[in-house]
Amino acid sequence: MVDFHKAIDYVNEKGSSLEKARLDCILNTTAPSSEVRQEISELQNLDGGFPFAMVAGNLSTVNETTVALWWMEELDLLSWVIAQQAYGYLLSTQQSDGGWDEDVRIAQYDLPPWILLGDPKTKLYLSAYAAYWFAVGGYKHLPAFRKALHLLIRNQDQSGRIYGYTHTTWIAAAVFLMAGERYSPVARLAIQALSLRPLADWDDSQIAWALDCLGKAGLPRDHPFMEGGLAEMTHRQKDDGSWAAEEGEDSAVSTTIQVMKVLKRYGPITPEKPDAPAEPHKIEND
Repeated sequence: MVDFHKAIDYVNEKGSSLEKARLDCILNTTAPSSEVRQEISELQNLDGGFPFAMVAGNLSTVNETTVALWWMEELDLLSWVIAQQAYGYLLSTQQSDGGWDEDVRIAQYDLPPWILLGDPKTKLYLSAYAAYWFAVGGYKHLPAFRKALHLLIRNQDQSGRIYGYTHTTWIAAAVFLMAGERYSPVARLAIQALSLRPLADWDDSQIAWALDCLGKAGLPRDHPFMEGGLAEMTHRQKDDGSWAAEEGEDSAVSTTIQVMKVLKRYGPITPEKPDAPAEPHKIEND
């Protein structure tokens, strides 16, 4: 059984102002403060992208720009000018084959293991996630989305997997679902491929991310993959109220937010403010 209040307390204790704002908007539809909006806008580069490692002044990356769109979606800010400029950056960096890859100049930074410059695994991940955000943002009519969609389909094997990382397959499955009924066969095949991997082998953050993407794309609660993932989440909560992140403890707050986002969307819990202490969801300025 999930202790929702303990999870909220964990985020309020460990989270940044931005993370607290994301949770408060998810649970209570509370608009982010001007300080939180300013924090996001000050990170954005002049080209519309967001900087590597979210360090102001670093070069823009596709990966960080998709992360910023994730934040803004949770804060109900995808119509904000900052989000529109981020979409503009993605449009300007799409390659002729419909995909995205990082600028080789970011080799100067200490890159995470999933960003391998010139590697198809990285390109397909970035392409899937950029396409996902175009769909979420209401831009499925753009040629950029269609080109990315068909790139992903060309890289889907007979088992349903997209070449590369497992998360590329669940993101692509969400893209296929949002692309419309015509693409439901490739969506079903991708979800079938995901279902072949036992959930016991998945990290908490992987399950949360997959359920978030597929849930946003409309996969119903009674789908076996969703039912299994939700069941896993309900018994994986740690004693401190958090869920574990694949990247380590530093990402546990973000994972916990994503789990609560999914559980609010589907149940089995109903978010509500506890009786005490007063106003536990209030955003505190750092």
